[in-house]
Amino acid sequence: MNCQIPPQCYIDTLPTELLSYIFTLAAHDRDSEETHAFSTQSVAMPTVLASVNTEWRRVAISTSSLWTTLSIDLETLIRPHPGEMIFSFHDKPFRRLSDFMRQSGLRPLDIFIDARDPASRELIGCFSPPSTETSKLYADCMPTVFLMLLRQMHRWRSLEVVSDTLEPLCSALRVLSGRTVTRDGSGAPCLEFLKLKRTNDYHRAHLLQFLPPLELDSLPFAALTGASDQDVAEQHQSGASDQDILMQIPAPFHPLPKLRHVDIFGVLLNWAGFFRTLGAGHCIQSLELSHHDFKLRSTFDLFEAILKACPLLQRLVIRDSGPVLHRPFQHHDAISLPVLEEFHFGYTNTLCTDVLLSRLDAPNLISLSIEDVATLYPLPGSSGMDAEFLVDYCATGFSKHPSAVARSSPLFPKLQRLSLRRVIASINAFRPLVTKPELRHLSLIDTPSALAALILEVDSTTPRPVLQSIQVCPITQEEISKLQELESTRLVLPGDEGSYLPILAQAATANCYPEDTGVGW
Repeated sequence: MNCQIPPQCYIDTLPTELLSYIFTLAAHDRDSEETHAFSTQSVAMPTVLASVNTEWRRVAISTSSLWTTLSIDLETLIRPHPGEMIFSFHDKPFRRLSDFMRQSGLRPLDIFIDARDPASRELIGCFSPPSTETSKLYADCMPTVFLMLLRQMHRWRSLEVVSDTLEPLCSALRVLSGRTVTRDGSGAPCLEFLKLKRTNDYHRAHLLQFLPPLELDSLPFAALTGASDQDVAEQHQSGASDQDILMQIPAPFHPLPKLRHVDIFGVLLNWAGFFRTLGAGHCIQSLELSHHDFKLRSTFDLFEAILKACPLLQRLVIRDSGPVLHRPFQHHDAISLPVLEEFHFGYTNTLCTDVLLSRLDAPNLISLSIEDVATLYPLPGSSGMDAEFLVDYCATGFSKHPSAVARSSPLFPKLQRLSLRRVIASINAFRPLVTKPELRHLSLIDTPSALAALILEVDSTTPRPVLQSIQVCPITQEEISKLQELESTRLVLPGDEGSYLPILAQAATANCYPEDTGVGW
């Protein structure tokens, strides 16, 4: 009887070093967009690889770089006790977290803490409040979770905490704003990515109802800088005004030399303390400030100081946030942002928005995105804001507002990508903006006046816009025919890269438009 022996699998012939490298690539497949410091879909890969066979388990356990991602889901980690104000940890996920920390050796750690209510994870952006009881439970356990993590703070490469309510986020912020618990007070010298995010827009409309007690006089992220008890106490007792803080030479207790990305999404901060933590000449390249209550935003002087502390800033997101512009502020020159290439501006009120943009000097800006976020999840009886002055300023660089900075050179002279979402203005205001000669990529989402302005330019006798791609949604068949007259220009439908014309035609026939999945060039 002839028994054929199956050939050996090629991967079994690879050297251990090469197999280890392949494992590491599989476990650290980063997201295509830089919204996370790591891929949230591949965090379970180390345990999967270690479960294949004995050899793979040996290689996986000996590869310390494979275990550097700590994904902490409080739903699976925490064991609540109904009717009692206590909690405990489930054994299996707690051991798994401890094993990852031990097997990662001395490697830098990526930490993701998910404190969202399980019932609302599929309803992000909807008007559906999560359980406040669950939020309080997660907030109560946050110090215990961080107690284990803070002892390895010198190895943190990234920290991301997400929740659908403010309570767990504020609890995390209080821990990070306390004194350091590391023995040498070194803080987090390896930290590159820091993100605190509130995910549920329900709370933007009902902020006061869910606003927990805050310590707005604390020094944000003091623990990350290695602040001592005395440093934290001085900040609480100083009572210094914003102007006093600005007059001081900003010197953090221990700098964060590798910090590159900071996202503060829906979490309220002591802005003067945040500026003091940053210090001067920081290396931050990406900064996002989103969804902050109007009454608790920074003064313009502090906002200016924060941006000036980041001279290497390449990406800036201001969405329903930024400074308070209706209060008096110093009439300084525009803030110089020489390497800024991407700016996303989302507004809920157009008051003084042209003043804010006039204060940003970004001569090398390549990508500009403007969005009316108030119309995304509108309050009852609300409607879109007229952004005539804002659009006009972006097109001409001229503002009649007395606080606006006069310009002697064109605004955004290198702008190549422009995205407009739900922006309301007249056709005449949009015409010079959508036909800027340097513009190459244009996205118009729920902005019909801008589309009408573009079509007028197509019909005019003046030189037609030189665009490489146009993304429009919604759109009719007649508008498609007009845009097809632009030579060498490709129409792009969100989520579609191939046969977009038939889909557009079907959408126009059905009086609807495909799902908006974002801008993708």
